[in-house]
Amino acid sequence: MATCFREDESIDDDCLRRQIDFAIEAGVAAVCGPGFGAEFYKLSDQERFHFVDVLVEHTGKRVPAIAATSSGSTHSTIEFSRYAEKAGADCLMVTAPRTAPLPAPEIVNYYSQLCAAVKIPVMLQDADFTGAGLPAKIFVDLAQKHPNFRFAKLEVTLPGRKSAEIIELSKGQVQIIYGLGGIAMIDGLNHGASAMMPGTACVEVYVRVYQLYHQGKKTEAEALFQRLIPYLAFANQHLELAIHIEKRVMQKRGILPNARMRQPTISYDSVYEEQIDRLVANAVALCEECRAAGKS
Repeated sequence: MATCFREDESIDDDCLRRQIDFAIEAGVAAVCGPGFGAEFYKLSDQERFHFVDVLVEHTGKRVPAIAATSSGSTHSTIEFSRYAEKAGADCLMVTAPRTAPLPAPEIVNYYSQLCAAVKIPVMLQDADFTGAGLPAKIFVDLAQKHPNFRFAKLEVTLPGRKSAEIIELSKGQVQIIYGLGGIAMIDGLNHGASAMMPGTACVEVYVRVYQLYHQGKKTEAEALFQRLIPYLAFANQHLELAIHIEKRVMQKRGILPNARMRQPTISYDSVYEEQIDRLVANAVALCEECRAAGKS
């Protein structure tokens, strides 16, 4: 889920509710927030706690609600995670502390303490956008120690082998979810991933590709997904760009009233603006095509 900001940069809860309704109606398996796509790194703690309240309340158990509760310390992550669990979240998504890189044993201890502190499933968000991320052994060790360690969201380069290794070594206890806007969706499906977690804007495309793939129409699924690649490749050049262009698509589709980002952010010259407009128009047309196909 994205965060919609008013002109004064306050948060519009009704926009989040509309996104949730839209996503569920379009066929998602779950909703999540406030993660990177919600600009969580620009939100106050109070805003993030409130985001989870709205997410859980409005989802209303129609699908699972995943609360993104990452924080800079074990103490504050557990505090937020317990709050989310008490609020009714069905799962937690947590990325390791990023400000000061830590050795593997400390990462394992961080997640071990979190898993011991809550009862609901935990997802490790392996958010190394330009590298290989954490070793597969970390995921397997955590799964062996904690039955509620259930998911790994991979946002790394060439994640396929790691995906297959985690699934095999954990004997399927750890399910794999692909991130990074789902740009490696076909790779994920080919390597045993259970799901993708992109933004909301183009959800019908991912749903349709997933359906086709699992109907045995893999060539058709891949051909359809390739049509979204230009949009995703452009968006994934920068996190702020990826969030903004998703908001532009949702604005174009009437889901959000604006595509405003909370400052600071990046700006675009006229050449980029024209390119974004073309990509957004193509993405919207593809979404509507997939939406129609899904209803037929």
